[in-house]
Amino acid sequence: MPRTCRALAATWPMALALALACGAPSAAWGQAAPRDPEVAALIEGYGLREAPEPVAARPGWRRPQRLLVDGAVPGLEDAVRRAAPGVTVVAAATPAEFVARVADADAMIGRTGLLCTEPVLAAARELRWIQLVSAGVEVCVARPAIASGRYLFTNMRAISAPVIAEHTIGMLLALTRGLTVSIPRQAAGLWSGDYGEQPLVTLQGKTLLVVGLGGIGGEIAKRADALGMRVIATRGSSRERPPYVDYVGLADELPQLLGQADVVANALPLTAATRNLFDAAAFARMRPTAYFLNVGRGGTVVTTDLAAALVARRLAGAGLDVTEPEPLPKEHPLWRAPNVVITPHNSNESDLGVEAQRRVIAENVRRYVAGERMLSVVDVTRGY
Repeated sequence: MPRTCRALAATWPMALALALACGAPSAAWGQAAPRDPEVAALIEGYGLREAPEPVAARPGWRRPQRLLVDGAVPGLEDAVRRAAPGVTVVAAATPAEFVARVADADAMIGRTGLLCTEPVLAAARELRWIQLVSAGVEVCVARPAIASGRYLFTNMRAISAPVIAEHTIGMLLALTRGLTVSIPRQAAGLWSGDYGEQPLVTLQGKTLLVVGLGGIGGEIAKRADALGMRVIATRGSSRERPPYVDYVGLADELPQLLGQADVVANALPLTAATRNLFDAAAFARMRPTAYFLNVGRGGTVVTTDLAAALVARRLAGAGLDVTEPEPLPKEHPLWRAPNVVITPHNSNESDLGVEAQRRVIAENVRRYVAGERMLSVVDVTRGY
């Protein structure tokens, strides 16, 4: 080994620079690097999943030569450059630029609306890996090229979960504490303690059903438990139960569990199995005093059935950060339904910005270049 390479090898993270500049035995690729304490804390804090095998074992993997990055995401290009020394990083910010620059890219990183379009995927000749800066994947897995499993596909599962969970509890408190009535009265300068058919409700001792106990659902459950609520849940994969959840049922138990809940929080992804899951029959199973919260996907709900249940007061209220369609048309009856909070699909936004996303992406870039186990690999057959 040349003297310069021996000097590089003496330190980490220069080991990656060594491999790129000097060559490395093939057996070294895929072996995990010493764990960065900050990265370890990030993985543990968000409950991120590592792939069972290193990406170097994936058919067709090779050390990337060119990465295409969404230039409109603040700080993303610089973060990727730092994580992949020796690799060419190219930025693009529009669909046309992505089409023009994706042909020889080994990977592309960015927003769904840029990466998961038919023109971009058709122009990609060398593509092996797609990394989203968001969690939702339903648009992407609907593309045949991605659904085929041709590409490694990773997302931002659970990264925004704590913020979304806070938003969910905020909507719930607005509904149960009469803020949907008090705030309009404040604007009118009206002092009144009469809440009519929308009485003030306490959450302590009530039962919350989390539908979809994943990253977001788990964070909602933690906060509901802290408020003194009994938490039950469904998940599609197992009955594994964290200590802050009283009972976990499988997906087919949802009809029975709906009637037990004072609050139903929907955190499901949109898949073939979940589309239109919450319809008139589902709402009929819920208590007329129950609240429905949706921070999953609008397409999991039959919107007209939800509006009808609210107008008929077969539900006590709803908090919606997602709707079907989006944006919700001005004439839609949901706008005028009683005791409803609607926010414009922004529950993931906060003063934290996208720092956590950048850190996770940078770590995944480092792992991909080194051939290690990737974080948050999407199962395209399941849709999440």
